[in-house]
Amino acid sequence: MDAINISGYLTEDKLASVLQVLLGSRWLGRQVKSGKGKSTWDMAYVIDGVTTAVEYDGDDHYCNTLKIKADREKTAFAAANAIQLIRIPFWVQLTKSTLVHYFQIHADIVQTFSHGFITTKCFPASFCELGIDRFRAELLSLPSDVKAEVVKSLKDRVVEHGAEYVLPSSLRSLVDRQ
Repeated sequence: MDAINISGYLTEDKLASVLQVLLGSRWLGRQVKSGKGKSTWDMAYVIDGVTTAVEYDGDDHYCNTLKIKADREKTAFAAANAIQLIRIPFWVQLTKSTLVHYFQIHADIVQTFSHGFITTKCFPASFCELGIDRFRAELLSLPSDVKAEVVKSLKDRVVEHGAEYVLPSSLRSLVDRQ
């Protein structure tokens, strides 16, 4: 398979397009009913009888407490129904490293847009308390190369805008240690 090129920052549409190519007939599509009321998964696929739901989470999944509540309900539903759930944060790009980290898929991905807070104006200082907790856990779970890029982007934004506008005080020491 030829390299897959992703131009610009990752979006839900770009993520779905890449996964559809990589997964072929295992791809279930987009806006797949979750089986819980009117709720849907952003996208889903099946491998060896195991359904994997994929959610691409924008900044509102870190700032809106009711969105976070809905995410937690979806996560609980997935766990109770043997559905693997992968959440991709808006500040992470799809690269070879993240493709393996999230999907255990090896493919040649060419992505020139860096991980982190590059063009967005929604920084962790804007996240609600639950969003800050989620960000911390996700950042710490990332491969070291991805984590380093995210931290670098935050440090760059601190220089540009000031720490109080980029990082809540509860995250400053975490970023400084990385």
